[in-house]
Amino acid sequence: MSVLLDTLLEGSPVYGVLDAKDGVLLFRRSGFEQEFTDLAAEVMEAGNDEFEVIALTNSDAQCDRLFIAPLTEDRSFDPFL
Repeated sequence: MSVLLDTLLEGSPVYGVLDAKDGVLLFRRSGFEQEFTDLAAEVMEAGNDEFEVIALTNSDAQCDRLFIAPLTEDRSFDPFL
């Protein structure tokens, strides 16, 4: 796992972290809209062969969540061999 991903999983005052079945969800905390937008842009740009980032938006078309899926782990929907 990359250093960036390890750091993101620690959380911050700007966002919280929820464990999801095939990754993690970063969610924006109230009052940190611009900081989260800046973070989302940075994380989207840093996506690499280790993880994929999917930006999720609210009804106002603002990114308020990021789903991060590690690409080096088995997914729950992968067929059993």
